[in-house]
Amino acid sequence: MGGDDFAEDLAIVELLRRMDVGPDAETRERMKQRVLTAPPPEKPLALSSVRRVGARARLAVAAAAVLCLLMSLGGMSVLLSRDALPGDPLYGIKRTTENASLGLTFDDESRALKHLEFAASRVTEMETLADRDSTSAAQLTALNDLDTDAAEGSRQLTAYATTSDKTALPALRDWALAQYVKLGTLRPRLPADAGAHADTTMWLLASIAQRAHDLSARTNCTTVTSGNSDTLGPLPAKGECAAATTDPNSSSNRTPTPPQPTQPGQPAQSGAPKPSTEPSVSLLPNPSAPKNPTSGTQAPQPSGKPEITIPLPLPLPSISLPLLPGISFG
Repeated sequence: MGGDDFAEDLAIVELLRRMDVGPDAETRERMKQRVLTAPPPEKPLALSSVRRVGARARLAVAAAAVLCLLMSLGGMSVLLSRDALPGDPLYGIKRTTENASLGLTFDDESRALKHLEFAASRVTEMETLADRDSTSAAQLTALNDLDTDAAEGSRQLTAYATTSDKTALPALRDWALAQYVKLGTLRPRLPADAGAHADTTMWLLASIAQRAHDLSARTNCTTVTSGNSDTLGPLPAKGECAAATTDPNSSSNRTPTPPQPTQPGQPAQSGAPKPSTEPSVSLLPNPSAPKNPTSGTQAPQPSGKPEITIPLPLPLPSISLPLLPGISFG
C-alpha cells in the first residue's frame, strides 16, 4: 500500500518536471535588466557611528544619575542642617535655606515675621552654644545674624503696621522685650568678645521695643509717622497728637469715643482720645533716658501709668549702635 503511494508521488514529480512552468525568455530578460540596473544597496551603519551614539547615551545616563545624586544629597543636607549651630559646617546651608524661604514669601507681614522668627532662633542657638562652652567665633556669628534679622524684621513690620495693621506694633514690642530678657540672662555666660557684642545687640532690641511703643502710642493720632525712616523702620511723628477722624460706617474698633452730654455741675468732656494705657519702656543703666520715652508729642499721660523697667545684667560702657547711625548709649 505504501509502495503504491510513493510511486504515484514520483509520477506526479516527473509530470511537473516535464511541464514548462517557468517564465518565458522575454520575462527572464526583463528580470535580468532590472537586476543589472538596480541602484547599489545603502552602506551599512558605520561602527564608529554606533560607538558615538552609544557614548552619548551613556553620558546622558551618567549625567542624569549624577543630577539625581546631587539632588538627594542636597535634600539630605537641608534636613540635617535644621539642627545646625553657628560654627557647624552645615550652618551655612541652614542660612541659605532660610534666605530661600524668605524669597518664596511674598506677603509683607509674613516676610517680616520670618525675619523675627530667625532672629529668635539665633538666641536659642546661643543658649545651646553656651551650654557647650563654644568659642567666641560661633557666638559672634549668631549675634551678627541676630542683628541683621532683628533690624530687617523691625523695619518691615513697622512699615506694614503703620499702613495696614497697627495691632502688630504691640506684638513687635513684646517680641523685642522677650528677646532682650533672654539675651540679658545669657549675657554673663558669653565669652568676652561675644559679651561686648551682646551689649550692642541688647540695645538694638531695646530700641526696637521703644520704636514699636512710640508708634503704637500714636495709633489714634492723625499723623502716626514723620514720613522718614531709618534702619528700624518709620520714625514716629512729632508734634501734638490730633485725634484721627474715622468713617462712621467703618468697622474699626478704634473709633474715638463721642463726647458725652454734660450734666449740671460737671465739666464738659472733649472728644480727644483717651491717653494711651500701654506701658512705657525705660533703660536703667542710661541715666539720660527719660522716664517716659514716648515721643512727648501726644496727650499727657496719667500719673498712674505702669512702666516697664529693663534692668541690664551688667553696667554697659559707652557704646555706639552701628545699625543706627547717630544713636549712642552709655
